[in-house]
Amino acid sequence: MNRRGISRRDLLRTAGLAAAGAALAGCGEDDPYALPKPPVPGAEGWHKGRERWVATSCGHCQAGCGVRVRVVEGRAVKIEGLPGCPLNRGGLGPKGQAGLQLLYHPDRIRGPLRRDGPRGSGQWKRVPWEEAFEEIGRTLRELRSRGEPQSLLVVDGDPRGTSAELWERFLEAYGSPNHANHRSVTDGGKVLAMAYMHGVPELPAYDWDSTRYVLGFGASLFESWCQTIHLARASSQLRRGMPGRRVKFVQVSARFSVTAAKADEWVPIEPATYGALALGLAHVLIREELHDAELVREHTFGFEDWKDADGRSRRGFRDLVTKDYPPEKVAGITGVRVATIERLAREMTEHYPAVALADGGAAAATNGLGTAMAIHALNALLGNLERPGGILVQRSAPLAPWPLVEQDEAARKGRGLPRLDGAGGPSCPLGQGYVQGLPEAILSGKPYPVQALVLYKSNPVFSKPDGRRWIEALRKVPLVVSCSPLPDESTFWADFVLPESTYLERWELVEPVPSVGHPIAGLRQPVVRPLHETLSGGDLVIRLAKALGAPVAGAFPWDDLKAAGLERLKGLAEAKTGSIVEPKLTKLRDEMQKAGGWWAPGYSFEDWDSAFRTPSRKFEFFSQAIAARLAQVFPDPEDLEARLDALGVATRGDDLCLPHWEPPRFAGDPAEFPFVLVVYRGIDHAEGGARHLPWLRELPAAGRAAWKERVEVHPADAEGLGIADGDRVVVESPAGRKILTAQVQPGTRPGTLGIPLGHGEWPPDPAAQGQAGGMALLVSSSDPLAGILALQGTRARIRKDGAA
Repeated sequence: MNRRGISRRDLLRTAGLAAAGAALAGCGEDDPYALPKPPVPGAEGWHKGRERWVATSCGHCQAGCGVRVRVVEGRAVKIEGLPGCPLNRGGLGPKGQAGLQLLYHPDRIRGPLRRDGPRGSGQWKRVPWEEAFEEIGRTLRELRSRGEPQSLLVVDGDPRGTSAELWERFLEAYGSPNHANHRSVTDGGKVLAMAYMHGVPELPAYDWDSTRYVLGFGASLFESWCQTIHLARASSQLRRGMPGRRVKFVQVSARFSVTAAKADEWVPIEPATYGALALGLAHVLIREELHDAELVREHTFGFEDWKDADGRSRRGFRDLVTKDYPPEKVAGITGVRVATIERLAREMTEHYPAVALADGGAAAATNGLGTAMAIHALNALLGNLERPGGILVQRSAPLAPWPLVEQDEAARKGRGLPRLDGAGGPSCPLGQGYVQGLPEAILSGKPYPVQALVLYKSNPVFSKPDGRRWIEALRKVPLVVSCSPLPDESTFWADFVLPESTYLERWELVEPVPSVGHPIAGLRQPVVRPLHETLSGGDLVIRLAKALGAPVAGAFPWDDLKAAGLERLKGLAEAKTGSIVEPKLTKLRDEMQKAGGWWAPGYSFEDWDSAFRTPSRKFEFFSQAIAARLAQVFPDPEDLEARLDALGVATRGDDLCLPHWEPPRFAGDPAEFPFVLVVYRGIDHAEGGARHLPWLRELPAAGRAAWKERVEVHPADAEGLGIADGDRVVVESPAGRKILTAQVQPGTRPGTLGIPLGHGEWPPDPAAQGQAGGMALLVSSSDPLAGILALQGTRARIRKDGAA
């Protein structure tokens, strides 16, 4: 070492010693070059060099993969996949690896905050948890005493799991119908297709290990899908060249994605025309009698024309497809050649079992529901429902239910009122949620004012279109509470911030997103002591309920989330089946902690009673549930016709209940905005975005512009506009204007601009005023009947920054 500081040799030696420090700790004398370890809660109880591995469930997405975390001297230092977990079988994606960066993020909120200045000023005062709960509880008690429990709105970014169930329980006891999730902007199309065709309002599961052909419609199978790790392992096994078992992947998409690059074949397609292609494929399957006639005859409804109880003739799926979607017409709509359409249809039957699947992007258009149903209908024609290698209905773990909520008169009255997002009403008759419609409801005060708003795992100013409108809405609500662990664009406008613990610091019973079909229950446990004064989402709900007192507190008889989860484990103890058979609750919990969870391998194929819960107890090409819902919301058929006319919907009659394709609508005049925006969730996308996690931002797929917001442009389009790779460009749409970095890529379809979601500045800039991230360029347009956000629904223009 010299007087000027550390020499290059010393610096390299120090870096090498620091990398090996955990392994060598306690093996000799103190090293003068060893970097000091930052203090963390609980580390004082660990002797030097002590380490252990802790099994838990990843929480960076909804997959719930099993992981094991290496903890050295009280600090989590490495996350790996859990070999025994059937979801990921020891594998782990980049999101799971980035969990450490979330845990130790320097910008984490250290404890509860109360606003100490004007909204949006960023002025906060640290307050004790008891004080925060008492002040929030006081406001909620006052609303309830005035007979206004319905004025409480919870926007929940987690559509499933323990926290979501607890928030729903809280609202049931409190008396509000307003539990809004994000599904209308994520996977809502797939969920609705399952709901209306299977009678099961949940994502499907897949028997990937036995599949021989996968046709993905915009599906980000090897990117942002929650089942990416399981699928990657299955595809790797099936691609080893074993005789007769090599799977083929075909990706249909508007851009050359990572999934397209890994596929055997990429089929480019015009945006928002996936449904037309699916119906063209169905036409070929039926015309050439390649479909599974036996399954269609025995286990489906509405394939042929039929008569209802009143004797009226109703149209069947065969008639619609064979008359309205010949390959020649479909080729003109999609840009996919007739020969390709016919070849793909034949290949699917030649490589049985085959599956057709859609991602949220394929159905994210103004024709979203019809598109999702059209793609899913292919699976019935292929005969892969409830069969090896096909589409499955996820079986639930036998967890014990919590006691029913005993509602008082105020709760019953409030819960009986219309929802703020309009789901199930005239504005969104076929949707289960319509979160992007909330700003208008809040600002208009219709059907009633919003007096209190809770944001849980939700940053709508950043992650939803029209962020400026969301800011206006938040400013109007008298009480806004955010439960974010990090500062974001929505916490700027909150009155209280109640920071949530990370998934590495909390207890939680985990029911993963549907995946392998057989029952799975993960058990999340703290791998380290909480670093800050934070609470798990479930404990937040329980503490808030107790702060309100009776009758809401009575619905939460547990001291904490751990106790609430233990009560549900009674079902596993009584089932006496699966990977852990143990009748004693505490011992069952301890064994699950060691194993990372409980699972019951094996799937009962062709269990038709469990697979279909529709009125016909069959797979429904013609959805009787859609027909019933429309008749309920619009008793007078003329009212429905008027509504369809007002919305610009061309589809009429029985076709509304069948898989169909509606010409998409795009916001913006084509003459003024000649490009179509194709926004997507890339490999570095995580819940809430990835901009604060360097390991995700710097993945190779992000390219050289990893830390910049970028837009993908086709070389021919770039050349015509004088744009070079890396140039600063201005992208404008009817919704807004952003300066981005150009990435000239031949995989971008001419006439389109690709923009990844979840990117933007970090830390968030309050001055952005709702214009951060790719969503800022999207117009908030949706499927007019189902409320599915049209990610493929906005036109734009692009020019080099500084050009006229």
